[in-house]
Amino acid sequence: MTIEQASEFWDEHTLIDFEGTEKAPVRFQLSRKRYVGLAPEIFKKLEARARRKNLSVEKLLETLISERAP
Repeated sequence: MTIEQASEFWDEHTLIDFEGTEKAPVRFQLSRKRYVGLAPEIFKKLEARARRKNLSVEKLLETLISERAP
């Protein structure tokens, strides 16, 4: 199955369409994010470092900032 086929399938189905599944209450809270602009060369460095550490750029930045925050 290709990604496109899977996407089409799940566009038309949900897990409750299948025997043995049921709806479950789910609670979550979205956190508000803010975005900052970075110079392209800085972003490229962050992206490369994040890739080496197998992290997203966002997670790497959060980690770096939290480690240095007072």
